[in-house]
Amino acid sequence: MLATTGAAAQLEHLGGDTSVVVVSDPHRFRDLLLADHPRLAIVGQPPAGPLDLELLTAERRRRTGLRIVHLAPPEAVDDRLAALTGGFDDALATTIPAAELVGRLAWLDGRARARTGPASLLHLDDGLELDLAAHELRRAGVAIHLRPKEFGLLALMATHPGRAYTRAELLDRVWGGHQDGGGRTVDVHVRWLRSKIEIDPEHPAHLVTVRGVGYRFDTRRG
Repeated sequence: MLATTGAAAQLEHLGGDTSVVVVSDPHRFRDLLLADHPRLAIVGQPPAGPLDLELLTAERRRRTGLRIVHLAPPEAVDDRLAALTGGFDDALATTIPAAELVGRLAWLDGRARARTGPASLLHLDDGLELDLAAHELRRAGVAIHLRPKEFGLLALMATHPGRAYTRAELLDRVWGGHQDGGGRTVDVHVRWLRSKIEIDPEHPAHLVTVRGVGYRFDTRRG
């Protein structure tokens, strides 16, 4: 969970195994939001400003599993209504009891999990996010165009990290078996994928060759 300092007081007694990161610097908040992919983001206004709210709502539209909550002083009714209109999942007064806030956050998180499913959104390395439900690959929130078979190949291997697939297995599962190009078709698509997902395509860290077998997807370097 990611929160600005404006929400710190309500979250300081949060129990369980929930990890809460509280930041005050807007740039740091943005970096963590885009890099760590929290399921919940809570922003207090103040210190958050209009640009911070726009960032959150834009990220909410891109990530189906993210839930965002706005907190403002009791008298800031217009700000809370504007947040709801702009796309926030909830907008609450800073005087809300901590127990109620925690309950609302748990409810929102449960709804997000039920909607997207535990395996529909894969957070890969290097800022990559594979959205199986939306059929989309994104890096830092920006969509990366994939051909249908490229997506199918990546989805199969990324959902089974560490497993080595032969070219024949990949042809069977992604192409349905018959393909005039045979194993060469797989090799071409792997090269295309590497050019899009690897930091250094000539020395792939994720879509690696398993000599004598085929290919494997690794989720971490080294």
